[in-house]
Amino acid sequence: MLHYIKPYRHYAVLTIVFMVSEVLIDLYQPRLMEAIVNEGVLGLHHGGVPDLSLVMQTGLWMALIVAVGGVCGVMGGICVNFCAQNFGNDIRKDCFRRILQLSMEQIDAFRTGSLITRITSDTTQVQTMVSAALRGVVRSLTFLIAGTAALLTLDIHFSLIAALAVPVILIEVVIVVHKSNPLFLLVQQKIDALNGVMQEDIQGARVIKGYGQEARENERFSVANDNLAAAQLRVLLLIACLLPLVNIVMNTALVAVIYIGSFDVQSAMIGPGTVMAALTYVVLILNGILMFAMILQIFARGLTSKRRLEEVLETEPAIRDGEDGETDGAVSRGRPAAIALHHVSFRYPGQQEDVLTDISLTVARGETLAIVGATGSGKSTLLALLPRFYDATAGEVFVDGRDVRKYALHALRGKMAIVLQKTELFSMTIGENIAWGMDAASDEEIRRAAKIAQAADFIERQPEGYGTEVTEGGTSLSGGQRQRIALARALIRKPEILLLDDSTSALDLRTESAFYAALDGYTRELRREGHDLTKIIVAQRIATARHADRIAVLDGSRLLACGTHEELLERSSIYREICASQFRTGASGKEKANG
Repeated sequence: MLHYIKPYRHYAVLTIVFMVSEVLIDLYQPRLMEAIVNEGVLGLHHGGVPDLSLVMQTGLWMALIVAVGGVCGVMGGICVNFCAQNFGNDIRKDCFRRILQLSMEQIDAFRTGSLITRITSDTTQVQTMVSAALRGVVRSLTFLIAGTAALLTLDIHFSLIAALAVPVILIEVVIVVHKSNPLFLLVQQKIDALNGVMQEDIQGARVIKGYGQEARENERFSVANDNLAAAQLRVLLLIACLLPLVNIVMNTALVAVIYIGSFDVQSAMIGPGTVMAALTYVVLILNGILMFAMILQIFARGLTSKRRLEEVLETEPAIRDGEDGETDGAVSRGRPAAIALHHVSFRYPGQQEDVLTDISLTVARGETLAIVGATGSGKSTLLALLPRFYDATAGEVFVDGRDVRKYALHALRGKMAIVLQKTELFSMTIGENIAWGMDAASDEEIRRAAKIAQAADFIERQPEGYGTEVTEGGTSLSGGQRQRIALARALIRKPEILLLDDSTSALDLRTESAFYAALDGYTRELRREGHDLTKIIVAQRIATARHADRIAVLDGSRLLACGTHEELLERSSIYREICASQFRTGASGKEKANG
């Protein structure tokens, strides 16, 4: 990840310069204090006569360099924060960009909660590590090296005390850091688990309340939270052992300095000011070591987070652009799309059975194909293979006569628009949600798409019309309203291929019928302009499917039949059963209503 620092290396260098300058100024002050005490107050070299002018001059000089040191500290802080924040910002952007490039299979493998933790908490940990490296490491090492050199100028005995104390502290630090390393990884994993529970429960709050399962979910959260607290406690207890041990060594060293210094003062080898300076240097050196110990803990956690981020950044997308694919993303209006599946099978990772088995199917340009079948028969999965959300495990999928694996992804998906049964809306206005499907959509285009999707009436009744803000997840709208906005978002793209995955399931029959009538009118209008719109509709209702040009019947992962409504009634027993069951349900409902 060092290449992320490169654009900000000038700030990194300035940080080091400012930090070294600040520490050197801090280390110069004890010598000035030594002069004030020995010469200005005690007058050791002037027959015991104090030199108040020296006190005044040295004091002013100290005030000046303290001010300079303060400026260096502030400038160092500005530079390190600019560097670290931009470093983290770039990592977060690249990490998010890579997540969007991953296949659905890879995203599922990482888990949503873990990805959120990595892009937020882990990035922050790495930022903190960079900041500590540029500021803390420089300060602590400068205190150690320059402080030891300053001690040597005072008395060799004082340097020996520091030389004995430093290794002892370093050994303590290394032991603690070595034992805490795996614990930091455990903590991040527990954060992943906690975030996963929170995300599920917040998104499923209505279901939890509807089933009265608040106590159950509170217990599940408590377990995840307790596991995180236990992991964090293990780390904190280990770190808590370090400070008292370091304090023992530090205080022992200070006592040794005072003890040896008292003999040297009595023998007139040095003055009291020199002992004061030695005490200050020993404290600064050992505090530098303690600072270094804290930084190593930050590094232990930061390196764990760095590895977790690298797992994402270095994961190559399983679904990539084709080698000879279109790269401009343009929709080929002069060459309308056709779809063909040749002996296609698909199995989800980790599963034992195929979801789709040996599917062969062709959809002509401009044709409308409906797909019906029992739950779990593979209808939605078949649709997901067309824009390459997943790749077939066997067989080939063709769009416009070319294998989908040879397309550039944005060119392939630029031909299509898909509306899923589970509608996703964004926290923006209704108009912006519709326009999200197309760059630079005009107000007229937004309103036209909404009209076809049967959304215009309810949108215009909203307080701000198309400018009405949509709450997170679209919870301020009904399921049918969300579906109609999603349909408008797809239509405004003017795709060659429209994929509807049971995307009118929340609409009443009258609104659904009106939508498909408007969609047919829009399709005829496009045909007059020389463009064909190919539609594949996953449907649960026979009333929705029967008006398609053809209907494909899936059952048990296989394609059992394909034909018009009338043809399937004659030759497909499964289709007749579906029709009969829906007819009985409808008739029963009418009887209850009439009764």
